[in-house]
Amino acid sequence: PLEFKLDNPYPNPFNPVTTIDFQLPDNVDNITLAIYDIKGRLIETLYSGVLKSGYHSYMWNADNVASGIYFVNMITKDNRFTRKITLLK
Repeated sequence: PLEFKLDNPYPNPFNPVTTIDFQLPDNVDNITLAIYDIKGRLIETLYSGVLKSGYHSYMWNADNVASGIYFVNMITKDNRFTRKITLLK
């Protein structure tokens, strides 16, 4: 990959599983991929730690949360990306 990028989760809207794809052009010492609700509360941390450069994919199973709008946040030392997702049950 040539740039840091958080793709739009697919499917969106979803029920109850969505796939979150992202790319890293360099190795990252500390990356966090997390889900927040519309009020900014942390719902779930999908990954936190070290990742090598390349293409990565995580699935979020939202079986245990209510329908609504959520945000996927990918945070590195120098970058922050957010994507809106909608859970419809």
